[in-house]
Amino acid sequence: MAYIPLQGGTLTNRKMAELSKDTKFSFSIETIVTLVIAISTATAFYVNLKGQIAEAMEKPTPVISRQEYDLKDNAIRSEIMNNRELIEKNFEKLELIEQRVYELR
Repeated sequence: MAYIPLQGGTLTNRKMAELSKDTKFSFSIETIVTLVIAISTATAFYVNLKGQIAEAMEKPTPVISRQEYDLKDNAIRSEIMNNRELIEKNFEKLELIEQRVYELR
């Protein structure tokens, strides 16, 4: 026998029920409807997911056109050149600052 604490701190004596062929369960209509809805929702979700996976596997992979590649390549190259010019300007400013600091000493 196991003692299980309940609310209020009292202990009660409980015996586990044994399951057998003759064990009977009673479910309310509300419980049955809830189970049916839950199972049908899970089944619909599974079927929908399988369909989406099958559809995705049939679609071809997107191909980047040569024109799109060239446009992206040119954009990246121009950005690199802009950054290079900015770095060179910053380097010139840094040399000027170093020269002024040297003159102050």
